[in-house]
Amino acid sequence: MKNIRKNAILIYVIGFVIARATFLGINPLAIGYFTAAYLDKARPGLLFITILAGIGSAMAPTMVLKYLLSMISSVVLLESPYLKKRELPLQLYFYIPAITLGIFAMMEAGAYGWDPKMIFMAILEAIIAYVSGMIFSLGTGFFLKQPKGMKMTNEEMISLSLMVAVLIYALPEVSSPYIAPIETVVYFVILLFTYKYGVGQGAVTGAVSGFALSLRGAPIHIISMLTMMGIVPALFRSIGRIPTAAVFSLTSAIISLLYGEIAVSSREIAALSSALLLFLLLPKTIIYRVDNDKNGIGQSLMSLDNLKKLANNRMKTFSESFLKLSKTLESIAEGQEKNIQKEIDAIFEDISERLCKNCKNCSFCWENNFQEAYNAACNMFDVAQKKGYIEEKDIPQYFLDYCICAHELVLETNRGFEIAKINNLWANRLAESREVIAGQLKEVSNAINTLTGDIYKAARVMENDESKVIKKLGAHNIDVKNIIILERGGRRKELIINAAVGRNHFITTKEAAAWISEALGMKFAVSEISKSVFSKEYEEYCFVEDTKFKVLTGVARAMKENISGDNFSIINLDNGEMVIALSDGMGTGKEACEESETVLSLLEQFLEAGFKIETAIRMINSNLVLKPEKQAFSTIDMGTINLYTAMCEFVKIGAASTFIKRNNWVETISSTTLPIGMLKVVDYDSVTKKLYEGDIIIMVSDGVLDCLNEDNKEAYMEKLIMNIQSNNPQEIANRILDHALSQSNYIPMDDITVITAGIWLK
Repeated sequence: MKNIRKNAILIYVIGFVIARATFLGINPLAIGYFTAAYLDKARPGLLFITILAGIGSAMAPTMVLKYLLSMISSVVLLESPYLKKRELPLQLYFYIPAITLGIFAMMEAGAYGWDPKMIFMAILEAIIAYVSGMIFSLGTGFFLKQPKGMKMTNEEMISLSLMVAVLIYALPEVSSPYIAPIETVVYFVILLFTYKYGVGQGAVTGAVSGFALSLRGAPIHIISMLTMMGIVPALFRSIGRIPTAAVFSLTSAIISLLYGEIAVSSREIAALSSALLLFLLLPKTIIYRVDNDKNGIGQSLMSLDNLKKLANNRMKTFSESFLKLSKTLESIAEGQEKNIQKEIDAIFEDISERLCKNCKNCSFCWENNFQEAYNAACNMFDVAQKKGYIEEKDIPQYFLDYCICAHELVLETNRGFEIAKINNLWANRLAESREVIAGQLKEVSNAINTLTGDIYKAARVMENDESKVIKKLGAHNIDVKNIIILERGGRRKELIINAAVGRNHFITTKEAAAWISEALGMKFAVSEISKSVFSKEYEEYCFVEDTKFKVLTGVARAMKENISGDNFSIINLDNGEMVIALSDGMGTGKEACEESETVLSLLEQFLEAGFKIETAIRMINSNLVLKPEKQAFSTIDMGTINLYTAMCEFVKIGAASTFIKRNNWVETISSTTLPIGMLKVVDYDSVTKKLYEGDIIIMVSDGVLDCLNEDNKEAYMEKLIMNIQSNNPQEIANRILDHALSQSNYIPMDDITVITAGIWLK
């Protein structure tokens, strides 16, 4: 802000000098500069005074009146409520002061008898006022609006160079053999622009400065000399300020030595020395290279690009880590199946330790008749493994003949297998949990990859149109410091600006969205992350490409008990999609409500965080499967509508049929899957349909179909929906609910929910 205030002061100083640039008895450049600075929101009072003072210092008081009246009339017209309420192209505002000046110039010509020469000069003055205003506006806009370190565009470069030329032409002459202020200014400006902005700006500034000096009576070859002095030092600007100044003076000396007619006089040597001294002594806040400014835009973009690459690589590392952890858990679960034989061996060792070790027949069985005892034990364990237990009739004949502890053998075997069964039950439960968690980690890995792609693959687009937005918002008192237009996944455009408003202005971001839409020729809306009102300080504001379609919804419900087990959710995502979800918890009442509410709550969180629908479903299913208490089952019926393309993806998990009502027919979307949370691997049906304007989506819970005493319930529903002569979503929902209840004597067989959604062009 301080830098902008300093530049504002410079605007008034430049305005005073340019207002002195008279030629052929006219001064249209003063009006052109006044128009440019005024439309760029310079303070009107101070601007008016400085321009008028500049004109008065160069022209007779009688001539000043024409320009005084022109400025007053222009301000009155530009500030009139008629123009304030209308959004006119920016170029039209430059016509008003020019035409006003032309009218007063014509009145002057009329006062002198309509002299053809004066009529021609009046027309010429109006044209020059308009053209110069358009040219100067690029330079004044650069001074007032561009942040420190911003490179100039070619148009801004030419504008500033022409302003320098007019300044040189308008400076008062000082006739002294030792003091040369005009030449000092010329040398300093060329050296400053060459060092600060590079060879292009240096060459242009040198050329126009030489041209301005030639208009003041200097020899024409001064143009080529100053042009070379703006080109050669630019090659050494990367070395530093002192080498650049040395090469600048050396270039002047070499040209003077090679060409005698361009020899530098002692007066010009003094001017060159003064310019060099001024260039070397001024602080770095004024004398700096734009492409070397550490806080500049180029460096910022480079740093941002490096940061994006670093973050992208780090996110990929996270994703790979989750994927490896998932594979590790899966391998542990697979290894669980290999432990069964180990458990049988452990039972065998335990029985041997408890019964056989202290038995007096131990040596007879396990030393003298080892093979027969071992085979008998294996046969017994095979029976126990198949049945889960053994009875005395299952004891092999060998043990019946020789074992003195046959009854205890049955008890110990059953005890060992019972303990193994319990251990195996918990081991399987843990294995299932590991598999589910492994699946979750894999989904998290996939989600990180997807989100990383969405965030870091956004491309910058419409760079040539960014200036249109800056000018459009600037015309409405919004000062834009930085702007970028991105194209994210799905070719959705997003515009981000760093902007502020001036004092005594109250502007909403909704108004700004309308102006941005006009500038770019496509409709933009305010992002949900942005503030609703612009601040006096510079802050970031985000606008997104507006959707082409809108959706209106209707809901009708009936409960079997005091609390409905059905829950629904309508979610507007920031990627331009609308999700309509209906979940029916198993049963009725509080428990069913909690189950369906949990499912929809998780679904909302995952989708709003940017997870894909498939990933969200798998994560929800694993969460339900891992619940320590009894498992919870719920249906999911979901429709995701893309409001840019009107494509709708239907996902159904154990849900009732969904219907699409069009002009003269009804389409049914059915599913045969089980509710979510029943199996560790969830199965779902997914189908994508193209919607058209006026289509109505109808989602129902199974309570609606349960009320219908028909064999083909879907066909009956199609006929019922087709007979409803209305395109009002709420009315359609009410009629379906009323008809369903009428089929069961208005006593709900189950909780009933009907959700309708109609799509239309905006």
